[in-house]
Amino acid sequence: MAIKLNNSTIGTVMAAAMQSGDQAQIEQAWEQFHAQLAEQIVQDFEDVKASNDSTILAQRGYRQLTNKEMRYYKNLAEALKSDNPQQKFTEIIGSDEEDALMPDTTIESVFNDLKEDHELLSKMSFTYVKYAVKWILSDHTKQKAVWGKITDAITKEITSGFRVIDIHQSKLSAYAFIERGMLDLGPVFLDGYIRTVLMEALYCGLEAGGIAGTGVEEPIGMDRDIHEGVSFSTTDGYPRKNKETVTDFTPATYGALLGKIAKTEKGALRKFSKVQMIVNMSDYLTKIMPATTALNTAGKYVNDLFPFPTEVIVSNELGDGEALLGLLEEYNMFLGGDRNGQIDFSDDFKFLEDTRYFKVIQYGTGRAFDNTSFLLLDISNLDPAYITVKVGGAVDVNGANDAPTV
Repeated sequence: MAIKLNNSTIGTVMAAAMQSGDQAQIEQAWEQFHAQLAEQIVQDFEDVKASNDSTILAQRGYRQLTNKEMRYYKNLAEALKSDNPQQKFTEIIGSDEEDALMPDTTIESVFNDLKEDHELLSKMSFTYVKYAVKWILSDHTKQKAVWGKITDAITKEITSGFRVIDIHQSKLSAYAFIERGMLDLGPVFLDGYIRTVLMEALYCGLEAGGIAGTGVEEPIGMDRDIHEGVSFSTTDGYPRKNKETVTDFTPATYGALLGKIAKTEKGALRKFSKVQMIVNMSDYLTKIMPATTALNTAGKYVNDLFPFPTEVIVSNELGDGEALLGLLEEYNMFLGGDRNGQIDFSDDFKFLEDTRYFKVIQYGTGRAFDNTSFLLLDISNLDPAYITVKVGGAVDVNGANDAPTV
């Protein structure tokens, strides 16, 4: 469970700043976020101290740490308190001792909280691969056991149902700072602060990379064309997919779109009971909602009416007039880390007497299973929903608010 922020709007402000690309706006949002988070954690510490009730910690999103995590945060606090933090980071955080590395449990907790709090990320497949450079995926091909002699041909047939992909990890980083007074609050509160900073930084970066990443020092986005043999640019990465123009969500139209997702790039059949559609907030309100909303016989509007079960997820990483349709469970986010874990000393800022700056780092990458896992849609001319009624052998099309003629 993540720390419950008293100011629920700060996450939205930070995400908007990151999407704006305005460096000054981003820095201002981060400073505001850090200041409010630090103030809240100090208040939580005082509340626990005054009440002598440790159950408050769990209620407010703080974790019970393992012994390894306790040792790690004590080492980190020692480094950050030092008058020569760079030297201490080199001696402690940069050592080869196991206790100097951020425990895997801390990172796993961060991603569990991310998936719980953010719908888009909750549907993705997260895998913590540490230092792996290759990964094996099932190729959606049904493999049957065969009675008879053990032959090389059978072995080849079975192994053909798997594919090996290269994992080229990139670095996602953000700067943070801790007032030295906070270091005396103890490992539990330091863990809560760092996990929250890491979670918010990762959320902003992972969503942007997962949807529109070019594949150059960042994930390969769902909107990228990754078909076998596609031309990859070392500067621009993978090209965007060609858009499928959609003007309505009638069963025939929608079924034809899903039929393209129902087969892998190699022609193997997929089986799924629902799909996801990702769209920005403005297009949801002005295009998707009118196209999937109708007035029922009770005189009430019913929305999200698709011919096939569809989860609509809002993300402002999508441009106006477009949407992604596909299977989020087939988007694989591979996460790892270097030897020094996820926190590093930063000498990019001057260390002040009462403040310690550090850099939060996560290594990883992401990509869809193959090019048919997602379709990029052009919904700029999407029609509102309407009711088609057959009258005396002819087809009469009425508006969504018109009562059917019988």
